[in-house]
Amino acid sequence: MSGLRLLILAVAGLVGLAAVLPSDDGGATPDVDDVATLLDLVLDADEATARECLGVLTRHLQSGGVETARVAALRRRLSDRLAAILQDERHPLRLDAALLAAAWQDPQGLRIARERFLHRPAPEAERLAALQALVAARDASVLEEVGRTLAAPAAASIELRGQFLSTLGRLDDPRVAEVVLEQFARLEPTLQPRAVELLTQRPAWSKRLLAAIQAKEIDQEALNLNQLRRIATFRDEALQTTLRELYGAIREGRDPSREQVFFKTRDFLNGTPGNPLQGEVVFKKVCAQCHKLYGEGAEVGPDITRNGRNNWEQLLWNVLDPSQVIGPGYQARILVTDDGRTLTGLPVEESDQQVVLKVQGGKLESIPRDRIELYKVSELSMMPDQLERQLTPQELADLFSFLAYDRHPRDPEAKLLPGAPAPRR
Repeated sequence: MSGLRLLILAVAGLVGLAAVLPSDDGGATPDVDDVATLLDLVLDADEATARECLGVLTRHLQSGGVETARVAALRRRLSDRLAAILQDERHPLRLDAALLAAAWQDPQGLRIARERFLHRPAPEAERLAALQALVAARDASVLEEVGRTLAAPAAASIELRGQFLSTLGRLDDPRVAEVVLEQFARLEPTLQPRAVELLTQRPAWSKRLLAAIQAKEIDQEALNLNQLRRIATFRDEALQTTLRELYGAIREGRDPSREQVFFKTRDFLNGTPGNPLQGEVVFKKVCAQCHKLYGEGAEVGPDITRNGRNNWEQLLWNVLDPSQVIGPGYQARILVTDDGRTLTGLPVEESDQQVVLKVQGGKLESIPRDRIELYKVSELSMMPDQLERQLTPQELADLFSFLAYDRHPRDPEAKLLPGAPAPRR
């Protein structure tokens, strides 16, 4: 391993220590000094290593797991060096330095991040990083611009706008619901489920979402069972009353009646040919937020190109009753933060310092342990049952027709899974 790579790891390790080591004087400590010294060395090294090291430090600070006194100490030690970079508009590390400076509310760092987010010709990765920095800094000044971007196909790709939605989850601001709901009807079908996932993470947002459903502005079936269960955990009696009025009692455990649903759906699909190419559109709408197939989609649940589709009946069971068998490594965690946000995801890291979950859409959420009020293992799959309620009968037939091939339907070598019905011709 190169010396520069060791520097990167050292910075990551020292920042992690800074988040948990007791402070003797409430200010700068040797570990903070070491981080600053190492960063000084790295900034004089090659650009790629310097960028990676700045990114490591920025992500640690954005997670909220570093004590306020340590952040202040890092700011004192690094401000002058970063200021010189921020003032040079041609410096290759200017944006990276700005994202780090934004983590401690530096006005110039915030301004540069805001400008980069709003600059549509900028690379999408840079625009996303800029928004993440602004949200982590609790800078809600760009919220309305995010809303305008969400429903404007020319403003950013569908994938980037989906990432924007996920990023807003960290912004504890009731206006998030207003902005997202205002644009909801104009969002593409593949983005609307991600908007619903966002709005079911906080009680205030969920209350606005259910009000929109009551007003018939959003289809009642837009919420899946896992999202309804999440709302049911919020301690807001008015919200719970609305939830019961709309959906009745929310079942907590696995539904034993799914066996009947399996046989009914199997019979329906045997008599209703689907269009596999239309089914691909349905897959992107309801499945691709968590599953990858033929190289498309997010890797939250298993890649189903080679998993769970050995034959037609196995495919039907896995989709229609996902909690019947939950594979190793796919037991979801439910996490509630001290600011009222509820997340459901698969664990990537579970340490004494933090929990990292991979949530719907493939985004990683890092939550410091001291900000977690509730953390438990779910007995149910992250993939909700009752998929058939979210789709029209023809959409259901099209989806399973797409899933029924061992390769992409456009591949001339593609074959139907054993037992699968023939598609529409």
